[in-house]
Amino acid sequence: MSVNELREQLREYDKLYRAGKPALSDTQYDKLFDELKRIEAESGGPVPADSPTQTIGSNLLNKRETAFPASTKQVKHTVPMLSIENVYSDGELLEFGNKAEKRLTASQASGLNTQWVVELKIDGVSLALIYENGKLKRGITRGNGSIGEDVSHNLDMIVDIPKTLTAELIPSLEIRGEVYMLNSDLGILNESQPADKKYKNARNITTGTISLKDPKEETNPKKKQEILAEHKRRKLHFFAHSTGMLAAEPVPATHYDFLQHVKQLGIPVAPHTEKFDSFEKAAAYCKSLYETDESFLNELDFEIDGLVLKVNGFKQQEILGATGHHPRWVIAYKVEKYEAETTVKDIRVQIGKAGTITPVAELEPVEIAGTTVSRASLHNAEEIERKDIRIGDTVVVEKAGKIIPHITRMVSPSRLQRGNKFEFPTHCPVCGSPLSKDTDGVYIRCNNSSCSAQFKEKLKYFAGRSAMDIEGLGDKLIDQLVDSGLVKTFGDLYRLKDRKEELVKRLYKDAKKKKDTVAVDKLLVQIEKSKQRELRFLVNALCIRNVGSSTARDLAAHFGTLNRLRNASEAELLQIENIGEVVAKSIIEFFQNEKELLDDIAENFQTLITAQPPVQSEVPQPLAGQTIVVTGTLEHFKRNEIEDIITQHGGKASSSVSAKTSFVLVGKDPGSKFDKAQKLGVKVVNEMEFMEMLKPV
Repeated sequence: MSVNELREQLREYDKLYRAGKPALSDTQYDKLFDELKRIEAESGGPVPADSPTQTIGSNLLNKRETAFPASTKQVKHTVPMLSIENVYSDGELLEFGNKAEKRLTASQASGLNTQWVVELKIDGVSLALIYENGKLKRGITRGNGSIGEDVSHNLDMIVDIPKTLTAELIPSLEIRGEVYMLNSDLGILNESQPADKKYKNARNITTGTISLKDPKEETNPKKKQEILAEHKRRKLHFFAHSTGMLAAEPVPATHYDFLQHVKQLGIPVAPHTEKFDSFEKAAAYCKSLYETDESFLNELDFEIDGLVLKVNGFKQQEILGATGHHPRWVIAYKVEKYEAETTVKDIRVQIGKAGTITPVAELEPVEIAGTTVSRASLHNAEEIERKDIRIGDTVVVEKAGKIIPHITRMVSPSRLQRGNKFEFPTHCPVCGSPLSKDTDGVYIRCNNSSCSAQFKEKLKYFAGRSAMDIEGLGDKLIDQLVDSGLVKTFGDLYRLKDRKEELVKRLYKDAKKKKDTVAVDKLLVQIEKSKQRELRFLVNALCIRNVGSSTARDLAAHFGTLNRLRNASEAELLQIENIGEVVAKSIIEFFQNEKELLDDIAENFQTLITAQPPVQSEVPQPLAGQTIVVTGTLEHFKRNEIEDIITQHGGKASSSVSAKTSFVLVGKDPGSKFDKAQKLGVKVVNEMEFMEMLKPV
């Protein structure tokens, strides 16, 4: 695509958006916009004045604000309302911070303490409020950044903008911010809309609402009444985020102090606005909000499209200045969303291997990030109560890291037409046993260890790659084996070789016997092969509550045999790093209650259960005595492989960073473990450095 074609494409997307028919997401538009900027910069030639990159407010986020009636009065901004640059990765964010710090240092401003403020980036319509002598006189949209539209006649619909400021002797000033609509208010508004005319999202309806025609200009009495009725139906809100023009009153020295001043005047400021004494802390805070499922971002009743980081000091903002398009002291940090709207068709519960009862939403299939999503976990009873998800609701489903789908929020819930609240069962839907809630916990469980649903999940885990790695023993086959009564315990799995003929008949009644026999033979070979697995895999396969593959490896390495582990005291277990009281008690409780389970499989794993002579490793041990934590995605190793390699070379793979950690192996997109390592001063190595460590001396 040529540069002229790209410019024309961006202009066409702008037109479609203004017509209420967006052809692509904000993220997709931003990528095209950034590509155009890159091409123009690399060409070295003159850039046309009408190029999207040369127009203030030309990107999609600002173009959405220009669809106003021709009769709307245009007003020139005293100070241009510039766009904000966007970044989508941690690397880009840190690059921006480093550039800002270098510019301040170069201007001899390094002596000033550089603070940063993080705010929510409200997904609405930018608006400048003009107060004269404490009285609200005018509201102006961003428009093209230089000239906006006068929408003063619609300010009555913004319920939390004060007409008169609360402080005495207030001079003229300009407060800039974002107009938005609550998702809950959008739901109420949609209740009276026909099914084919419901508003899709709060942002679009906000744009349409703030641009409604002034009833005073309508001469047709009927239409005038319709406009007045529409004004009464719609409710908008406002958050202040900056100033355009201040009069001669004492001006706060920092942006954060200005926001506090605005709040005192009675003008709302976005919640969760935080101040930090370094860019690194501000960036880490932003990253934590995007990475944590429990983040308050998922609970907001209004839409945001990112987080904004601003240099706090007005003097430093002035030093950093601006380009013709954007300020150099502020950045919008966005994370590309992989989400879609769909409908909840049903809500069911599933039973986990530990008896946990988990509500699951059955969804109208929807494609997200290249795959079809039809189910999403609702986690637990408290979660489903808090989010109030019901059958028939329209919801937003997001894929965390493009992989795990989860419901983030409802969209436009109709209070009048919603179904009944989901009633969590009091008894297991499979075995009928009474359910109970964990002490001091949120999970509800079936405590019947003989529950077939629990056993199926345990058997699936037992056969998995991180456990006994029984290839061919999939979900469907497990259901057949358990439902037919052929397998009731782990031990039964290893006795199938003595029931081969019965197994073929039970599983393949209508198929050809020769083909069936081959399939069964392959399964039995894989089951026999699993007997050669190491102790750590068997410990993991037992499904001990609170014990995963990493802890199972530590237990196997420390005790050497299953007999020593099953007879260990709590004090002995607590000597192992990363094992606390909760895990230790779970292990002891398991071995006290599951004697029959262990006896049932004992004949198949005698060398793992009883004492065995230590095997001297022939692999060099350059990592002997070192505790290593891995974080991020590695190029040459899978996660389970790297832990094996660390162990084989004498090291210990740990899941958490502490002062005792020898070093942290960091791959691409590292998480909070990397941040903690830096905070504690723990050594950090990359993948190439790690591979050098493994080479023989």
